Amino acid sequence: MYKDVTSYSRASKTRKPSVLECDANGIKFRVHKYLHCGEQWFLTCRDLNVEQYSLNTEDMEEAKNKAIIEVTKLLYEKVKEYQDAINYLENNEK
Repeated sequence: MYKDVTSYSRASKTRKPSVLECDANGIKFRVHKYLHCGEQWFLTCRDLNVEQYSLNTEDMEEAKNKAIIEVTKLLYEKVKEYQDAINYLENNEK
């Protein structure tokens, strides 16, 4: 589900992911670390206008799971917003 898209230097002997990307049927989001924030993980999803949302964890697996939960919640909110707009337009036709 997630793909490591970390930029590694050629001289790097260890490959420890710091940027993971998931493409959920066209909705792309990243779980990533942020410079000067230590081992904390963050969520960024430009499709949902989310930038550097703290996942409040230093554990990569927990961050990945929290990101899926958060993106799912945001998608449901967006669907409801669009459904409410459709209902409004349909109920206020003249």
